[in-house]
Amino acid sequence: MKTKYYSYVGIYLFTFAGLGSLLPLLGQYMASIGFSGVQIGIVTAAGTAIGIGASPFWGYRSHHSKDSTKVLLFLCIAATIIILSEAFVKQYIVFLFVYMVFAFFQTPIMPLIDAMSIKDQVNFGSVRKWGSIGFAVGVFVAGQIADAAGLIIILPLCALGYTVAWFILVRLRKNRNRKANGIRSYEEETIQRCAASDLKEYQSGNHSNDAAHEKKKGKNRDSYLMLLKNKKYMALLLAAFFITGTNVANNTYFGFLYKDVGGSIAGIGIAFLLMCSSEAPFMAWSERLSRRFGMEKLILFSLIMSALRYLWYSTGPAPGLLIGTFFVQGMVTGIVLVELVRYLNCLVDPAIIGMSMALYYAFSSNFSSIVCHLIGGAILDHYSGAHVYLFFSIYNIIGALVFVGFGLHKKNRNDVIKE
Repeated sequence: MKTKYYSYVGIYLFTFAGLGSLLPLLGQYMASIGFSGVQIGIVTAAGTAIGIGASPFWGYRSHHSKDSTKVLLFLCIAATIIILSEAFVKQYIVFLFVYMVFAFFQTPIMPLIDAMSIKDQVNFGSVRKWGSIGFAVGVFVAGQIADAAGLIIILPLCALGYTVAWFILVRLRKNRNRKANGIRSYEEETIQRCAASDLKEYQSGNHSNDAAHEKKKGKNRDSYLMLLKNKKYMALLLAAFFITGTNVANNTYFGFLYKDVGGSIAGIGIAFLLMCSSEAPFMAWSERLSRRFGMEKLILFSLIMSALRYLWYSTGPAPGLLIGTFFVQGMVTGIVLVELVRYLNCLVDPAIIGMSMALYYAFSSNFSSIVCHLIGGAILDHYSGAHVYLFFSIYNIIGALVFVGFGLHKKNRNDVIKE
């Protein structure tokens, strides 16, 4: 059991370290090879857009595969090869295409690892925190090396992270295969039992397969209609749209702000190390703070702090001050990510939580991130990194106004289905 636990620790540590070495400095690298702000925004937004479709595609393939670990191994090695090839590309259109292919293979890795760790019954919270640690360490190490060797080094460093994770996955797969006969027997027995049950039900004449399929489709439609008719849920979805996108886009544009005010590439790594490391404690404290002050008021406080933080960034503070206020990111991101999900879950029927979360991530997180990347890139072209953060501040202020305008800051038990 300990071997399995430490295998997952290593997988999370190195996959996120690979991402950490790439994402926060990717915008800086693209600028160094001559890409404009708009082009940088399009590349990062395209990666997010591709990821929206890639995750369910590879999730389906993994679900129907006899060996889900084999799918993960393929994705890791594909991501490694493609991101290495990106180092030889300087033409924008080709770079964009290669990055989209990279996103197609890389994005599903995280959710598939999550699913596999849960299936293997390891302590998810305990191993998942190593992902946050890996991301923070990855960006710190990449920043120090890139400052001395050049920004192109972030591409092989990302590949190195996924390569190490690949070797750990190979070892984990061998350990899982030792028990595969017992697991497979159980799965086959379950499948046979379900198949026999379905056949018996069909032969009894109570339901036909076609009728059951149509009933399921109708149920899915009804579930989405329930969400669309839930005014408070839709209002919170809209407020979240103006919140979460800036958190993601900050990973791209913080480096431009930091360099504009006189900072170095190494300093960007230090800043992200501190900012990312500060998120975990606030995530751990969020439930206690929520009980003390109330979930709704805690979210509103975080929204206001986020808007004020970005507004202050837009004044172009010194690099030391930007690093010195690292804890604000932990406070805002750590609380918002946890409490928004809790609030959304409180507003819907437990039977449709899965659909409510899918809609939240598709619209409020991914689509908002695409918008922020595209607009941020256009602003960067015509103005500066500080002006990007002025836009982020206005964006967050709109979210706070929506949150208050629809009364989401008030606790109304009649609107809450479950706590």
